[in-house]
Amino acid sequence: MQDVEVLIAGGGPTGLTLAICLGMLGVTCELVDARPAPVRVPRTERCDARTMEIFRRLGIAGRVRAAGLPDDVPAHVFICAGSLTGPPLVHYRCPPARELLAAGLAVNDASLPLEPPQIISQYTLEPLLRETAESVPGVTIRFGTELVDFAAAPGGVTAMVRSGGGRTGARLRTVRASYLAGCDGADSTVRSVLGIEMRGEIRQRVRQALFYSPDLFERIPAGRGHQYHIADQHQSVLTVQDDTQHFSLNVAGDAPLPAVFESVAGMPAAYKTLYEGEWTPRLMLADSYGGGRVFLAGDAAHLAGPAGNLGMNTGIGDAADLAWKMAGTLRGWGGRGLLACYETERRPVAARAVEASRRALDGELRWRAEWRQDILDNTVAGARTRVRLTQVADVSQRWSGDLAGVELGYRYDGSPLIAPATGAGPPATGSAYTPTTWPGARLPHTWLEDGSALQDHLGHGYTLLQIMGAGAGASRDAVDDYAGALAGAFGRLGAPLSTLAVNSAAAQAVYAGHRLILVRPDLHVAWRSGDSMPDPDALASLVTGVAPWAAPPG
Repeated sequence: MQDVEVLIAGGGPTGLTLAICLGMLGVTCELVDARPAPVRVPRTERCDARTMEIFRRLGIAGRVRAAGLPDDVPAHVFICAGSLTGPPLVHYRCPPARELLAAGLAVNDASLPLEPPQIISQYTLEPLLRETAESVPGVTIRFGTELVDFAAAPGGVTAMVRSGGGRTGARLRTVRASYLAGCDGADSTVRSVLGIEMRGEIRQRVRQALFYSPDLFERIPAGRGHQYHIADQHQSVLTVQDDTQHFSLNVAGDAPLPAVFESVAGMPAAYKTLYEGEWTPRLMLADSYGGGRVFLAGDAAHLAGPAGNLGMNTGIGDAADLAWKMAGTLRGWGGRGLLACYETERRPVAARAVEASRRALDGELRWRAEWRQDILDNTVAGARTRVRLTQVADVSQRWSGDLAGVELGYRYDGSPLIAPATGAGPPATGSAYTPTTWPGARLPHTWLEDGSALQDHLGHGYTLLQIMGAGAGASRDAVDDYAGALAGAFGRLGAPLSTLAVNSAAAQAVYAGHRLILVRPDLHVAWRSGDSMPDPDALASLVTGVAPWAAPPG
């Protein structure tokens, strides 16, 4: 007899998001984490647009924004010579969330996401996610409880967890679950027990500190922003946390961190040192994401380094994907191929994120290699150093910020759960985002005539969009008949499908030529009518993992 349907190891953003997603889909789950509670250590501080879309579907995007960087504070990135008081050599502009949200309301060509990114410290986000997870029926959250070992069998997973004060007073408990999700970080116990290797590269050790300085932010000569890269001998990076009174500092070398902070500030500032530590950036990918009854997600499966904050955001995408596939399998409508495609779809996304992070890290190293001791000198040599570093940085530092294509433009090309389309398709690589309904892509965001967002009308099952007035070819009656037949096919499988008629000029323009678009629970396009009109039962079986695709005759 099972105690819970899914056991989740790890209570970081990936594990907590998975718990929320599963609970909202009616799946019982228990999350265990060895830490007594989330800790106040600076890590990731940016939720990208795709993550914010996921949070919107979970009903918490507004809470995340309210807890994050105030919406009138810009997220600019500066490169300053020597200190915060030195001349800003590069200013990478990122408007405040308020302006980004207003810009999104002003356009309706799918070029912008429904939810722009949000700056929020991970130590702020984790308690918010924990509180949300604890409020979802069927979800149990246990911090101070550690996964010790597990064994998987065809019928489920038997795990041993330990809780209590220390090893001598610890209590061991057996948990039986249908599935185990390893969201337990870079040193994953789940991955270790499975014997799965992580491969990639290890970068230079970084020393880190968290400082409290209540009045520094408003006094920075370069202006308000989110991150300040200092061209100095320490390779200093000062990041403003979400309340604008806390600052994380990352440096290379062994100089005392408070002394470096004072040097970076470049002016008298009252401060307290709250934390000092070190970490090592790793760019790595697991050989496998597991399978059968045990799966990996987040940092347990991939390590993307700090640049672009791609690690946490990719992990949250893993959680959203794994949740609906587990739910479909547990509820009986998902076939054997559904969970089998978790790795097929998500591992290439992580590989792309790791590569983008590698490029971004290399971009910073490229301009830092131009630093010279004379950078602040009022000499010809000093001016030459500043000009050369600025020229390089103005190009290479942008590799950390121009990531819309990586964050929003990935596609599940080649997935057995996606109906193949005809032709070569638009490019799915690069830093720029191009909206498309090519099967496997995220459904582009559009506003409807009543001012609501199309995405907000999509439930947690499959949705068949009927784009009124779009395309040519088959008559409206024929399209309606096919939609009815497809609904019947989903019904025979017991799979959730709703139909949504979309009468919108913007949707007609963005989705031109496709009167029917089948959208998965994760907002990715599974099929569109402009490419094919397959047998409805075959299509339903394909996208639910029940049966592989069989190309129509002829």
